[in-house]
Amino acid sequence: MNSIVIIGLGLMGGSVAKALKNKNPEILISAFDHNDSALDLALDVGIIDKKISTLEEINKLNSKDVDIIIIAVPVIESLKVFDAINGLFNSDVTITDTASAKSLISNHLEENYSSPTNIILSHPMAGSHNTGVGYADEAMFNNKKVLITELLNPKDHCMQLVTNLWEGLGASVFKIDPIKHDEIMSYASHLPHVISYAVLNSIMKNPNEDITTFSAGGLKDFVRIGGSDPKMWTDIFLSNKESILKAIDAYKDSLDELSELLEGDNEKALQDFLTIIKEYKNSKF
Repeated sequence: MNSIVIIGLGLMGGSVAKALKNKNPEILISAFDHNDSALDLALDVGIIDKKISTLEEINKLNSKDVDIIIIAVPVIESLKVFDAINGLFNSDVTITDTASAKSLISNHLEENYSSPTNIILSHPMAGSHNTGVGYADEAMFNNKKVLITELLNPKDHCMQLVTNLWEGLGASVFKIDPIKHDEIMSYASHLPHVISYAVLNSIMKNPNEDITTFSAGGLKDFVRIGGSDPKMWTDIFLSNKESILKAIDAYKDSLDELSELLEGDNEKALQDFLTIIKEYKNSKF
């Protein structure tokens, strides 16, 4: 792997670039982003070598120019990016992404392009509530998981290249179906953010300002992810809407169950309920 193009130079794209440069300073990294200042910063700190001005320029590349293209933009925006570089579909240039929902993308590629054989979808289970290339972290993928989703009949060398990419950055790679991926993410990542935003919303609407004055570490830890980028999480929530709504319904059922125990004033039943949950937590997390 000698040449890489990264589309989207925020926290994720910047971290990929920084990690790759840290592993192999000789690798040629080119990048496209609508934010020119992000590209300039990345050039200044040496994590990319070249700016690309347009997606049309990328669409004209071939396997002599680039080995792999990494699309590191939000889910819904990525659909437009895939459309813009469709001239590369089924070529020897490997294409992957970093989006946190997969069904919307895989369905779009299947319905409009008959599932190009050189696209391997990726989801690095890594990140931060910080945003922007200025927070790029070369260690972001160390000991993390990356979920890979195949389209129909992927090329073997594309699968191997994407696997090597993430494993080379210190991650463990797992293959998964796009529907199953989105169901898992609705609980493993998306629902916790929903709850964090909802808790902050309820506190914000409470007129008692002493809640924030006297909040301890537990609350601050719990709502930390509520400080994540609203634009990014609006995109994630909408792109995995069906799975998230099912997860919210299940969470509401759990709240109802807990409410009934509180209303019933049954100390033993409440303690048993909490004990079962604690035991599950200790065995799984």
